[in-house]
Amino acid sequence: MMRALAALLLIAAAAQADDVDNENATAASSLNDVVEGLKDQIFADHVKGAPQTFREECAAFIAAVDWRENWIRCLLLWHLSLWVLFVFTRKNFPVQCGLFFGIAACVALAETLNGLCAKRWEKFATQNYFDERGVFAGIMLCAPLLALAFAMLLNFLVMASSMLVTVKRAEFRGKARELGAQAEAEAQAVPV
Repeated sequence: MMRALAALLLIAAAAQADDVDNENATAASSLNDVVEGLKDQIFADHVKGAPQTFREECAAFIAAVDWRENWIRCLLLWHLSLWVLFVFTRKNFPVQCGLFFGIAACVALAETLNGLCAKRWEKFATQNYFDERGVFAGIMLCAPLLALAFAMLLNFLVMASSMLVTVKRAEFRGKARELGAQAEAEAQAVPV
């Protein structure tokens, strides 16, 4: 009889704990629903006019920039001249190294340059392109430079592999000459 009473008490306690857990789960899910509803209300105004796809983002960026500004044209011309310099000097290792480290320095100084331009944008631009996160500087300055640096790294790999092939060929030719000289010396040393 005592065991049956103890078992009934344990079953009742477990059922009460399940009811409390169900109430907590219901409260947590309703709280999550409220939070999601608030998020939707807060961000609804921002999402309505904002670009939704990558293509729309690119179109919005292109439309926001005044491409007739001289400093933007000069920046684009500078990027083009770096690419031309890279292509024409792709087999000249010292020039490529200097160009690579110059690009790395420009990318490293991009944040500082963005801050300076943010303070003095009225002197050279019609609108402030330079936010504190550096999105414009990242897109217009760093992205083309990093693409060029990646192309240079690929060029360095091609140069290194061709140099390795040249060295190995010379090594095989040297070994062939040594083996040929040994075979000739052995042939002369053997009496007929």
